[in-house]
Amino acid sequence: MSKFELTALYTANLAINNAYSLFKTSIEIAIPFQSYLGPIENAALNNLIADNEKFGKQINKNQKSKFSDELKVLNKDRVSFWNEICRIDKSYLKSADEAKKRAAQTISLFITPYSDAAKLPLNSKSGVFSEIVLKYRSSPELVEAAGVMGIDSSFNALDAKNTGYDIVYKQRNDEYAKAEASGTTLRPHAVVSYNTFCTAIVQAANLTPNEQIITLFNNLNELRKKYHALGGNGKDVPPVDGNTK
Repeated sequence: MSKFELTALYTANLAINNAYSLFKTSIEIAIPFQSYLGPIENAALNNLIADNEKFGKQINKNQKSKFSDELKVLNKDRVSFWNEICRIDKSYLKSADEAKKRAAQTISLFITPYSDAAKLPLNSKSGVFSEIVLKYRSSPELVEAAGVMGIDSSFNALDAKNTGYDIVYKQRNDEYAKAEASGTTLRPHAVVSYNTFCTAIVQAANLTPNEQIITLFNNLNELRKKYHALGGNGKDVPPVDGNTK
């Protein structure tokens, strides 16, 4: 009976980007151990490197989106309006005009818990900005205070740009979902190479073990455990080329 067995992992359940990331990280883990591997394990690793490189290039090609530039502009605009609200409010906190100072204090109490909103991940940012606008419009006191300070138009602009971002973001997600459903022609080759490499490492750990091979086996297995939790999930992940969604 084999002493070493890898955690079960069905790569077909992984999103395309997660599959690529699993293979890429496995390669990065294995490369420092190459000198301790036999010819079969090294051959399997080299095949995985070659197939996953082709796989990654195809993913990047498929994930170039007509919506990306529009999203960058909308995100920049909504952050700009939010920063404008925060900047004007801060300036009026020191105003000699008591009405504007009181209005600024009212707005300040409201926006302070959201001080890091502009730095949040894009998806979280959309939800937080929506929450801010909803609470603002639901409070006559906040609406009145914003009017006194002349930032009511900034809240409206923030809402418009954030809503626009969310609409385009969902359109791009739909575009990615279609690409995900169709898959890629090179994924099966990368999957076979990954499984072959893993099998080679398992055999080496059981039949020709040394300290380095056992360490490599354990590292690969820990990685598989993490990706096992992503099976059937991971639809909203960054593209391979690092562009922000």
